[in-house]
Parts: sequence; structure tokens; C-alpha cells
Amino acid sequence: MARQLAWKAAIAAALMAATTSVATSQPRMNRGPNPDAPKLMVSACHAADKVTAALCADKIRDQIEGDVSFRSLLVMKKADVDGVLTQSGYDPAMALQPNDAVALAKQIHADFYVDADAEKNGANYKVTAFLVLARDANMRQPLGSYEHAKMETIAQQVSRGFQDAFNKTFDHQKECFTKERERNYDAALKEAADGMKDYPNSLWLRYCKLAVLKDKHAPNTEVIPLLEEIAKMDPASKSALNDLVLLYDATGNEPKKVETLEALYAADSTNMSLLAQIVNSLAAAGQMDKARPLVEKGIAKSPGDIQLVRPYWLILMAAKEYKKALDVGQQMATMDTATADTSYFFKMISAANADSNFTLAAQLADKGAVKFPAVKDFNNFAVALWRKAGDNAKSVAAAERAMKADPSAKNMRAPIAMAYLSEKPPKLDEAIAMAKEMITAGEDKNQIAAIAVQAGNLMRTQADSLKAAGADAATARANTEKVYTTLAWADSLATGTSVAPQAKFLLGVAALGVGQAFLTDAGDISKKLQEDFKAASTNDAKKKVLEEAYPRACEAANKADEYFTIANGAVPAGGRFDPKAAQQVMGSLMQLNGYVDQMKKAYCKKP
Repeated sequence: MARQLAWKAAIAAALMAATTSVATSQPRMNRGPNPDAPKLMVSACHAADKVTAALCADKIRDQIEGDVSFRSLLVMKKADVDGVLTQSGYDPAMALQPNDAVALAKQIHADFYVDADAEKNGANYKVTAFLVLARDANMRQPLGSYEHAKMETIAQQVSRGFQDAFNKTFDHQKECFTKERERNYDAALKEAADGMKDYPNSLWLRYCKLAVLKDKHAPNTEVIPLLEEIAKMDPASKSALNDLVLLYDATGNEPKKVETLEALYAADSTNMSLLAQIVNSLAAAGQMDKARPLVEKGIAKSPGDIQLVRPYWLILMAAKEYKKALDVGQQMATMDTATADTSYFFKMISAANADSNFTLAAQLADKGAVKFPAVKDFNNFAVALWRKAGDNAKSVAAAERAMKADPSAKNMRAPIAMAYLSEKPPKLDEAIAMAKEMITAGEDKNQIAAIAVQAGNLMRTQADSLKAAGADAATARANTEKVYTTLAWADSLATGTSVAPQAKFLLGVAALGVGQAFLTDAGDISKKLQEDFKAASTNDAKKKVLEEAYPRACEAANKADEYFTIANGAVPAGGRFDPKAAQQVMGSLMQLNGYVDQMKKAYCKKP
């Protein structure tokens, strides 16, 4: 408004010059206007319709002009005010906002103006009026609130209120502020005190007193009560409420601060920044029940306002309404990418994980890792979360990304190995190779042992499945021996770790399997021996069969005995891993040990 009116200054000046020329061209007589009299501007009232807005202003303007001598006051003509507004592109029947009203008043050299709200209340009109100093829209003096069926009657009441304030306080405030600017503080305070004796409800003089206290850097204990007086007399005083917010904050009076913020928002309900401040203060004080409805109403008014969306997201997080919080959080990051900081990703990942949305949690961890490569936690989260989501390939990719970013990282090989083991079918050779890399890199012994034990156990399960499916004897034998070799390696790594009992138990089971294979060999040799012995036609042939078969059968029986001995020691040592299974294995071993003894007695002697 100030810029729009600036180019019209010449018009305003011309209007004033015309008024002045008329006054100065006539002989000085008591009946003529006083060119030095204060000038009052009255423009359209704030109302729901233009008719009421214009009627309210016209009646107030006419009433004051008729009630107050033009020697004391110059009420600016409607045509003059409306003319400047029209030429500046404004509708004279529409009320001005505070800054625009001040700009207009200054352009046409008014000292003050009437600012009024008018509404139709059934058959009556209701008008609340203020007298505002043109130099500052905050310098509002309440003139009262009036209700009547006739606007003329209301205008009379407003006029009386105006005259009371004008006659008793205008000169005092003018002199008070002059003394304040001159830093003659004692004189300014005396002027304020004298004026308030005549007009106790003067806000102008209180504002002057406030200016003096601020100039003198008076303690908060003096300033706060004065501001509270002003706010009580004018609950919509933004300047007083703003000052109170700052002082309550400085003195640590959080309840009063929040209460004042709410009053300030009531006076300026379109101020979303203010609403955001209120919501944040309430949330910080733990008053989520009050903060949430306020922020939801604010977002309904201004859906894309990031300063409201962010506290709303935090409130939803605090309420553990994760699904809604995740939706709002993603919208927020789209609206303003700057909000997607490390804190945002940590909170969103946690929320998605708590909501069992592991895929979304993993995706967020990936994004966090890409955006903030220096934050190692994001890669760690991505590795674990992709595994939880059942996508081992992406888990491995995240771990590899982490190792690429930090080749010295010692915590990524284990997740890669575990991902290999989780594949269907598991990538056992790759997992074992990764465990060996971990040994070389000096990584965590417990993790290495756990990977080795799990790899060996999965290998054993695969071997059992192949055998049950009818694998040939050579393949089954090779698989059995490979399982034992792997589990023996795992057992050597597991010493002193939490998986030691499991490793020892599985080693015993694997040894039992290998021992059974050798016992089977011994049995097969014995069977073939009997067949060949019967088929031999001479004593020499029979002797040769015996001389060849006995050492082989004895060797197989001894090998079986060797592995059963390992099993006899390992299974009880690892028995606490699975006591019931250990008991069953030991029962089988007792029988097998008997068969071995028989074989050894039969074949471990000269035929």
C-alpha cells in the first residue's frame, strides 16, 4: 500500500494545498477551520459487506465532525480519502489492513484515524472502535464496543468515546513522546502520569511509558506488568503480546508464554508462523493434546505450509501413529527437501521399522546412506532392514556400498555372509569365503564363528536331503566328509564364543555321519568277502580273498571307531545346545560302537 500510495503523494498534497489555500486566503476568523488542528481520517469499517462498511464509516465521520469544533479538529472529507484510495486502485468501501491504513494516513497527513469493526447482530449493529495514531498501527486506543439497531446511535457513542480520548489524552501523549525522544525521561513519565489521572484508560500514555522503560533498559519486573496492563485493556495488541512472549521466554515462564502466544494468534488468526510457534511451544511442553488440534486446523487452512507440517509430523511421531506419520513425513520431504536431514531419516526409519514396514524402512535407509554417505549407520540399517524385508540381494548391495565407501569397515562382511546364508538355496561357498575374509581382517570372533557354524549346519541339512533323495553313494560320502571338515573348522573357530556348544554338538553329529559311512564300508567289505570266499574254488584262492579283505575291513572299522570316538566326546560336550537331541544321538552311538567292536574283533586280526 505504501508503494502504491507513494506515487499519489502529489494528489494528496494537492488536496491539502487546496484546503490550506482556502483557509489562508480568507481573513483569520474564529469561524474558520484551524489549519494547525489535528487531522482525523475515517475510512471504511471492517464488515462482512460493503454497505455496512461504508455506512459505519460515514456515520462515525459525520457524527464526530458535527460534535467536535473544527477549531480543535479537522475531520478529513470522505471525498478526499476515497479519491486517493480510488486512484491508488483500492475500493473505498473495503476496510484497509493496518499497514495500508497507516500508509494512507501518512500520505494525506492525518494525525490519527478511526479503525472500527462492524457487524450485523440480528436486528442490531455492533461496532467496536479504536483510535489509532498514524505513525504506528500498534498505537491503538480503544473507544469502546457498542450495539444498537440504529447506526446513528452507535456513531454518537463512538463520538463520545473519541472526544473523551482526544480531549484528555491526545496532547499528553504528544508531549510525552516528544520528551521520550529527547531522552527527558522524568518529564515524559510525569506527562504520562498526569495524563492517566485525567484518562486512566489511556493506552497511548502507557505506550509512551513503555518506550521510556525500554530506553532505560528497565528490569523485566517493571516492564512485564505494564505490558500485561496494555494486553488486558487491548487483548488484540500485537505489539504488547509480542513483547510479552519474548519476556516470558526470557524469564522462563513457559505457561505464560504459551498463553500469550494463543492470545496473539486469536488476534492474528491468519499468521501461520505464529501458529507454528504456538504448536512447537505446546509440543515442547508436552501438551500434545492442545498442540495437535491447533496444527490440524492450521494445515486445513494452509495445507502446504511446511512450518506447520513439520511439527504435525513430530506430534504424530510422539503419538506413535506411525502410518500417518510416515505419510506426512514423506509429503514433508517432497515439499521441502531441506527437512530431510539426518534426524528425519533416523525418525522415519525407526517409525517404518516399528510399523513392520521393513521395505519402506530399508528404502529410507538407502536414501539416507546416499544423501549422507558419512553417516555409517544408514548403511548398517539398510543391510539389516533389507534382510528383514526378505531381499538379500539388496542387503548385500547395501553392505558392498558401505565397504566401498569405507574399505576399512569391519562390520559389513558379516551381514553379507548372513545374506548369502539366507538365500534359497544358501550360497554356502560364498558365505564361507566371506568368513575367511573376516578372519584375515581381524573381525569379530563371535560373528565369524556364528557364520561358520551356520554354514556347516546348512551344509549338513543339504547333505541329508540329497541322501534322502537317493544320491549315489560316492556323492553322499563326499558330502558327508565335506560337512565334517566344515564343522570341524567351525568348531575350531567357536572355542570361547557363544556358539561353542552348538558347534561342538554339530561336530559330533557330523562325526557320527562319517563314522557311519566307514562302518557301512566295513559291512560292505564283509558282505563281499563272504560272497567271494564262497565263490573261490581253491584254498589258495580263498586265502587270497581273506588276505585282501581283512585289512580293508579292519581299516574301515578303525576309521569308524575313530569318528565315533570324536562323536562320543563332542556330543556330550555340546549337549546343552539341544539336550534331547544329544540324548538320542548318544543312544545311536552306543549301538554303533557295539557294531564297530564286532567288526574290529572279526577283521583286525590275521585271517
